Amino acid sequence: AYDGDGQAPSVFIVGDPKQSIYRFRRAEPRVFVAARELLRQGGAAELRTSVTRRNGRAIVQALNEAMRSNPWYDEQGTLADLDGAVWRLPLVDAVPAAAPGDDGHADSAGAQAAGSDSTRDNDGDVSSDVHSKGTEQGFALRDPLQVPPVEKEDLRRQLEGERVAHALHHARARLRANGVPLKWSDMMILVRSRTHLLAYERGLRATGVPFVSSRTGGLLDTLEASDLIALLRWLTMPADDLALAHLLKSPIVGASDDELLPLARGDGSWWQRLQQQVAVGDAPPSLQRAQSLLSGWMVASHQLPVHDLLDRVVHEGDLVRRYAMASPVQTRLQVLANLDALLALSLELDAGRYPSIARFLEHVRRKQRGSEQEAPDEGDVDTTLDAVRIMTVHGAKGLEAEVVAVMGANHSDGGKDKAGVLCEWPQDELAPTHLSVFGKLSERGVSRSELFEQEETFRTQENWNLLYVAATRAKQVLIISGSAAANGGVQSGSWYERMLHVPEFVPDSAPVLVVDEDAGFDLTLFAPPSLPPPASRHGAADTEATLEGKRLHALMERLTQAKLWPVTLPPVAVVARWLACSTDEAAIACEQAACILAQPSLARFFDPAVYTFARNEMELVYRGELMRVDRLVILDEQVWILDYKRNLYEWQQADYQQQLAGYRNACADLFPGMAINTALITVDGRLWTEGGKTLPSQPDVA
Repeated sequence: AYDGDGQAPSVFIVGDPKQSIYRFRRAEPRVFVAARELLRQGGAAELRTSVTRRNGRAIVQALNEAMRSNPWYDEQGTLADLDGAVWRLPLVDAVPAAAPGDDGHADSAGAQAAGSDSTRDNDGDVSSDVHSKGTEQGFALRDPLQVPPVEKEDLRRQLEGERVAHALHHARARLRANGVPLKWSDMMILVRSRTHLLAYERGLRATGVPFVSSRTGGLLDTLEASDLIALLRWLTMPADDLALAHLLKSPIVGASDDELLPLARGDGSWWQRLQQQVAVGDAPPSLQRAQSLLSGWMVASHQLPVHDLLDRVVHEGDLVRRYAMASPVQTRLQVLANLDALLALSLELDAGRYPSIARFLEHVRRKQRGSEQEAPDEGDVDTTLDAVRIMTVHGAKGLEAEVVAVMGANHSDGGKDKAGVLCEWPQDELAPTHLSVFGKLSERGVSRSELFEQEETFRTQENWNLLYVAATRAKQVLIISGSAAANGGVQSGSWYERMLHVPEFVPDSAPVLVVDEDAGFDLTLFAPPSLPPPASRHGAADTEATLEGKRLHALMERLTQAKLWPVTLPPVAVVARWLACSTDEAAIACEQAACILAQPSLARFFDPAVYTFARNEMELVYRGELMRVDRLVILDEQVWILDYKRNLYEWQQADYQQQLAGYRNACADLFPGMAINTALITVDGRLWTEGGKTLPSQPDVA
């Protein structure tokens, strides 16, 4: 059957249906089953294994118990020489919002984003403004000028982050890997979705746990990005007091509240008051620096594209160092990476060359309004950093860590699709047997009930698989944590419920690490030296003679640029306007140009009907030196390099010969196989070749 050679091809397929977690990409574990059956019919051998070499014994035992209702799961064993442990942390109960004046959980951004007295998170849990409900004595009114807005965000996820952080401190203090104490990079935090990552991160940060987050689409939500966007917004509208207050308070300026209070009083905009304070000498050093920088950036904003402007802001404002010193040590590298990421974002629109600030801000607004997948990601951080990795379960597949914490385990259901496409395509069919769209549950009808039940079975199985993948990332310790459901208990069918057989674990109260933010911190930045202004060609100031020569060059360039012959000189008054000089000076330039253009021997250099190619002020680079040729002309197979001079004295000939030789050498590679000629044209209409020889005024000179 194989052309008589008797040797069939060999096929080896490896798969684990328990780890199929990419159904949203149309990956189906049934495909592996169909492939297995097909190969079995061809005589293939099926080899199974249910033994791992990664997970400790306690982790495998807990997983076997949790997976008893999973139809795809076979009991596992392990060859790892580790006892291992599973820590099920107590559920975090519902926490009331912080009262006004509380310092522990103030988050003005969360309060501003809430938009109403009652907010609902993605898990269906409701948190309320305590003041909207009032107290036993009646409703309390808040003075908005004296009391900050009430925190409306449910703080359970932040407290869950703190509780997991204590468990990580506990593990780091007591566990070892290969005889060495655990590092932060030996730990991993996994989440089902990124919905509550910000709250989790606040909890970790509050307890001194360094981390690197995989939060995608979050660049524009970071403080450092919003600071620079506020600066750009103010540059387009200097009367925007809110934008100015934002950037003055940010590390860009670092002004204190006491320094900003005077700007809030008086007439005019904040910018006008700031300028007035500086003018009368009543501004503190921080605001004096701010006024100087902002004035310069305002001028530059009219001349530079957004990327170049931001690059100047970062350099002149010393933003890398200022943001590094203002950031907690746990997030310092992420903040600096985000600054770079925003600069990179400014290059996405028209390659960073042409967009105005207003257009770039509109580009940013569209990114912010788009989906998480379309929004720009935070900057990449060095993976060698000793920090806990925060990842989604999907992103962690194939990875492992000594300690793995699965957060949000009591809300592990990904939720049902409210709209989509229902497709049934059996593996043995060439085309789908059913394809339809669906909306909300009440409008789906009963004719597709069997298909919806089948889809629900697949979705439930994938949720089992996600738990399996998450738990098997851990080598020594698996930590399960969650926050209470809306009814205050365990969510039915959640990962946390499936792990209830594991005894509850309460870690020792781990001390919060107090880190000296500046201890050992050194950031060496490249600071280029200030370059002196470029010197003139001969290192001396212009004299009347050199100015006269420059006017002749400019006039000859303008007269011969249009490629018209014969050339007609305009009135002296027009030339004076061209050259920005007096009419007497223009008259001299006109007389010199007329003399040159009237010579029959020179006509071939200016008549387009004679030459093949001509160019004025052509720049050449030879051995790193930039040279500029007054006029280059190609006549048949000859190249003529011409330089205009007022006079040619005998004592100047050596210098000019060296100059012309440089031109000739620079053109040799540009025009291979062509004769290179160099010559000077003086204002008396004579053509001087190398060696100081003058050619006669004959029209047929070769």
